[in-house]
Formats: sequence, structure tokens, C-alpha cells
Amino acid sequence: MYKFSRYNSIIPLSESISALYNSKEDKCIVIKRDMESYFKFPVSDLESQHPSIYQNLLDINAIIDENVDELGEVIQRSKQVDYADTTYRLIINPTMNCNFKCWYCYESHIVGSKMNTEGVDKIFRFIDKTLMNNKNLKSFDLSFFGGEPLMYYSKVTEPIINYYRTKYEEYPDIRFSISFTSNGYLLTDKMVHHLTYENDEKFFQITLDGSREEHNKVRVAQKEEGSYDKIISSIKKLIAEKISVLIRINYTAENIESTQLIVNDLTDISDEDRQYLSISFHQVWQDIEINDIEDKVQDVLKVYRDHKLIPAGEETELLESLANPCYADKKNEAVINYNGDVFKCTARDFTEENKYGVLNNEGDIEWNDKIITWETLKIQSKACQNCRILPLCGGGCHQINLEARGLDKCQMGYDNEKKNEVIMNRLSKLFFHEA
Repeated sequence: MYKFSRYNSIIPLSESISALYNSKEDKCIVIKRDMESYFKFPVSDLESQHPSIYQNLLDINAIIDENVDELGEVIQRSKQVDYADTTYRLIINPTMNCNFKCWYCYESHIVGSKMNTEGVDKIFRFIDKTLMNNKNLKSFDLSFFGGEPLMYYSKVTEPIINYYRTKYEEYPDIRFSISFTSNGYLLTDKMVHHLTYENDEKFFQITLDGSREEHNKVRVAQKEEGSYDKIISSIKKLIAEKISVLIRINYTAENIESTQLIVNDLTDISDEDRQYLSISFHQVWQDIEINDIEDKVQDVLKVYRDHKLIPAGEETELLESLANPCYADKKNEAVINYNGDVFKCTARDFTEENKYGVLNNEGDIEWNDKIITWETLKIQSKACQNCRILPLCGGGCHQINLEARGLDKCQMGYDNEKKNEVIMNRLSKLFFHEA
């Protein structure tokens, strides 16, 4: 006996045809719209009246054996990704201090905070043990966050990088990389020289807050001078040295139109250097519930596409959070604060309430009981378990699930219309656009 997959969706494409898409297999077929009613009846009706369509649906697992536990398979797939032992991401906050005070920042900045020598030594031991104890490791990313991670560079960040690089020869089969989430203002030629000394993978995410005028209202340097030009200069220095940079453009209803002026300061970048530059737009979280400015955002994106700063089609982000979850969903990930406190997520303040453990003197993480809760969070609500796009969404990240515990609703806030939009974006980019 057979049944229809719980992950089927029918999306109208025109007056005459629809797409039947299966999110678990990420496959679709095109059907006539007058056939949609067949999917409300037993599978046997479709088999007897439209055997060719029936076979096509079998081929994409839109029709499956009635004994197949699809939900169990999706949950298992999610766990395989989250618990993969081939990668490790170590995120370090050298400080919780920052040279800017952006109005939307969620962090509590701590003036004078800095990882001390003992803390750096504990990081060395943690790196050693991570490499020794993860025999299947294929990649290791050392990432710096904060606060502003370029503060105290020579005292904290540089020695950690130097030690990390001593492991390259010892573990030649592991892909090592270094990344920063920074405002870019404090970057110096000496830092760039240090970073480029070794031919390893390097990446920066640097934020801009609109045009020069708008950005300088938000990110005021210590001497009350504008920071925009210095940050643009830092970006160009990095990509000129083949260090990849993602410019994160934070926008609000107030500054969105000004963001297109940033283009004027990037057009002199050579084609060779542009391969190391990417751009991503993000609405400031305090502004999302207040203003719907999608039309203005699309107008700005067109300007960037016209100047070949965003490749055509890449302005639409596809939902594939189960296959590519947030870094904090991975078991092999830790955020170590300047004082040795350990966290999982960098999108929440580094408070005692959000702490998952501490790094001890031997270089081991002593996890608290909160890690047990973390391990059982995902795909627990009935809303997630019954959702037709669960194989794409994955039920939201651990942090969202932690904050929505006990609420039987979509963790992402999606209604049926939004779910159809998610599917249509995927169909458009992966199937019809390619065709």
C-alpha cells in the first residue's frame, strides 16, 4: 500500500499548470491544474486513472510506501548534520569592549575587558585537544567575534593565530581557516601583513550602515570623526590581498535608499579583486516589525546588480536550514568569551543566563546542564512535525526553539502563504531559472 508524502505541496504556476513539489527530496513535477483534486483522494485512484503521473510521483517520492516514517527520517537527517564530526568551529571573543556604540547592538559592552595571558594559554590547550580528540576532522575554522575582535590584536588575537598556524603541518589533511566579524575600523597594515603571512583561507564580515552620511551617524569614531571612509579603505586593503570580505549592509526604513550610494565607493574595485567581495543586506531587527519596505529593498538590489556587485539571482536567499543549519546548531562548535565563559550562539548577549559552560585550566569545556536542553530542542513542536517544508526549514535554530519552548506554533512565524513563497523561490532558482 502507498500514501502521499507529507512533504508535498501544490503551487499554481499559471491558469493551466501547477508544480507538485516534494521538500524532502527537493524535486518537483508539473501537472495540469484540473488534476489537483486527485491528491485529495486515495493514491489508488491516481494509479488507476493517471498511471504515468502516478509513476512520476513515485520517482520523486511524492508517493511512498505507507510504512515509511518520513518524519523520523527528516529528524535523523537533521541530527546527522548537527552532530557531524568532520568540522569544528571555534569562535573567540578576545574582548567585549568595542570602539563603536551602535544603537541597535544587543551586546553589553564591557570597557577594559580583555582575554588575559592565562586565557590565551587555555585556548592553546583547547586547540590541541580539539585536534587530538576529533579523529574524523576535515575542517577547522578559527573565528573572532566580540566586542570588536581587532582590539588588543597583538596581545590576544595574534598569538592565538600564530599558535593555530603551527598545527597546519602537523595536520596536513585538515582544512584550516580564519575568520573575523569586525567593524573594520581598527584594521592596520601591520595586521594585514600578519594575516597574509601564511597562505591560509581568510574571511572578514564587515558592516556598513548606509551611505557615508547615514553610516557616520551610527558609527562615530572616538574622535567624533566619521568612520565610513576608513572602513571602505579597510575593505579594499583586504580584498587586494585576496582576503574574502562580506559587506553586511544594515538597513532601516530611514536609511535604505541611501544604501545605493555605497555603490559609488566600490565601482573602482577591479574585476580581479571583486571575486573576493560579496554583499548581503539585513534589516535591523528593531525595524522589522515596524516597516515593510520590500519594494525599496528590491530597487536598491537592482542598483547593485546593474553594477555587477550582486550577481543576478543571488539576492534571493533560499531556505535550506536543515541541510545548512546555523553554526550554533552544530555540536562541534563553541564560543569562548574573553573570561573563559562558553556559549553557543553569538546572536544573543553574553550573559550568565545564556552561558553553557566554562573553559577550565586544562583546556576542556565543562558544560552545564543547559547543554542537555540544547540537545533536545529541535523539531519538538507539533507545528514543526506536521509542517510540509520541515525538510527545508529544519524547525528553526536551537536558540529560536529555546526561546519558543512550549509554544506549539511555527518557530519561524511562517503562514501558508509564506511557505508557498519559500517553495516558489526555490522552484524559480533551482528549476525554472536554470531551464
